[in-house]
Amino acid sequence: MNDVFRLVPGFQTYPNTTNTARVTYHGVSDSDYSPRVQVMIDGRSQYSALFRSGVNWAVLPVALEDIERIEVVRGSNAVSYGSNAFLGVINIITVDPTLVRGFSASVNHGSQGVRDYTLRTGGKLGAAGNFRFTYQQKDDDGLADQFDWRDSYRSRLFDWRADFLLGERDSLEFSAGQVEAVTLLGRLDPNDLQKNRPTDPVRDFIQKSTQLQLRWRHEIAPGSDFQLRYAYVEDQASDRFQAITKLFGQNVIFDLNPAGDRGVRQEIEMQHSFLPFAGGRLIWGAAWRNDALYSDFTFYGRPVVHRDVSRVFGNLEWKPSSYFTGNFGLATEHDSFAGTHTSPRLSGNFHLTPENTIRLGYSRAYRT
Repeated sequence: MNDVFRLVPGFQTYPNTTNTARVTYHGVSDSDYSPRVQVMIDGRSQYSALFRSGVNWAVLPVALEDIERIEVVRGSNAVSYGSNAFLGVINIITVDPTLVRGFSASVNHGSQGVRDYTLRTGGKLGAAGNFRFTYQQKDDDGLADQFDWRDSYRSRLFDWRADFLLGERDSLEFSAGQVEAVTLLGRLDPNDLQKNRPTDPVRDFIQKSTQLQLRWRHEIAPGSDFQLRYAYVEDQASDRFQAITKLFGQNVIFDLNPAGDRGVRQEIEMQHSFLPFAGGRLIWGAAWRNDALYSDFTFYGRPVVHRDVSRVFGNLEWKPSSYFTGNFGLATEHDSFAGTHTSPRLSGNFHLTPENTIRLGYSRAYRT
């Protein structure tokens, strides 16, 4: 998935080899999991407390075939997307189930053990519902085995989405998915390729992400609607191995698991949009989320650490003519660890021609 952003000016990507796959904006990345660009799938943030408060592209729960479009917002936009939108936003919109009918299968085989399989189906679900289901399997044997280098990657993805019309003005969207990925990490002993390097042995890095989302929409009037969304995400990882090192002339064995164990996020968001006056559109709302991190390695002696984040936000769009669009937004966020911060955003878009626009903006964001 991350390779798609090679086509976006200003974005850089890193492959999923023995290092984690990453997508960065203007090369700014201070972590294996790129924590400065907000990544969302149908409004659900992909940030994980387990993966160093960043995005693990290896377990992104969406297949390329299920993507309708990808919206890229450059620059800070904490007003609309929260504090994780420090440098920009990647918003992935998936295909509406009403557009998926029948059954399809695709196979991709390549050199160095590349084997990809995708199965998709969709159809009606009762009198007022539609669904789509995708299974995807990816295998990559990596580079040829030589020297002390070993790498391979395999993943399995299940993705389900169902939409229901509850009446003339109400709809319900339900989505669930799971991704499991295994990456081969570690090195062999350069002096004896039949043995592992004592401090970094060859082992499987197992990663899993399970996600669930419910979204209810209610149309209040033409141009005005209300949304309520609940999301649950559970991430698991295991990088357990034994490292052998010398201490006072004796071999000492350490049992390590630097990437384990489990992270859970729950989020509730409400949003109301309406047209306050001619040429204007206002969106406001509030959100709360809880992150729970379970890690014996990171928090030795503490079974779990919780973090609560709540925010209120509003954004006004004003379009007095076809040549200008203005935006003003304000958001206040309270973090149980970092305290309270307020982020403003002001921008103007000058539409010179249908193909050319100049955008000027000012914003302030806090990375918490």
